[in-house]
Amino acid sequence: MIRVIVAGGCGRIGGEVARLISKTKDMRLSGIIERTDHPEIGKMFSDTLVLSDISSLLDKSDVVVDFTSPQSLLSLLKKLKESSLPIISGTTGLTPDDLKELKKHSENKAVLWSPNMSTGVNLLFKLVGQAASSLKDYDIEILEMHHRHKKDAPSGTAKMLEEIVKRERRITKTLYGREGLTGERDADELAVLALRAGDIAGEHTIFFATEGERLELTHRASSRLAFAQGTLKAIRFIVGRPKGLYGYSDILEEN
Repeated sequence: MIRVIVAGGCGRIGGEVARLISKTKDMRLSGIIERTDHPEIGKMFSDTLVLSDISSLLDKSDVVVDFTSPQSLLSLLKKLKESSLPIISGTTGLTPDDLKELKKHSENKAVLWSPNMSTGVNLLFKLVGQAASSLKDYDIEILEMHHRHKKDAPSGTAKMLEEIVKRERRITKTLYGREGLTGERDADELAVLALRAGDIAGEHTIFFATEGERLELTHRASSRLAFAQGTLKAIRFIVGRPKGLYGYSDILEEN
């Protein structure tokens, strides 16, 4: 039985993860953590009390799952500095310095970070790398869509796709939207476009286009269940791992 703390467990994805854990036979929800001013503090989530302090849960847990904000993640890492519990984080909007902090913590514990916990999206990352490498003279554009409540743009997934394309191609110019008299598209240009509307769980399309044809790679999440199911795979993967920084690609390599 894997005992799991979910930080941000009252949020959209964190809540879905917590609910799925509570229904899973090989896992148990050992605690829900939220920020100190959260309205659910002191209330029950399933059979678990929502707390603001993680310290009382560490001795009776096997892993910490984080779906919060960059600021809350950094605060959480400070509280876990002396703990050997592995950490899984799906928090997006992290700066390069935030990622350095995650890597620093991986020096004494197992840490897995991914901007998207969907198994399908992580396979998409691999396919986009292959396509960008093979279709060297094709124009590439990225379009992502999310619900109206999402706070960061472009999404962490879109930024990861951008990094993959840049790694495979000599892209020198990235545009986050276009406006006005922009002129012809440069060959080494990449645009990342973000749409926000309704209750869209998540959609990412990468366009590879040239004269006479177009290839599109698309992932659509119809609900947050896809991210929760992927997170449970990450939990099963990370428990018992040696210290180090892991990504979802490490999970795919084992399957």
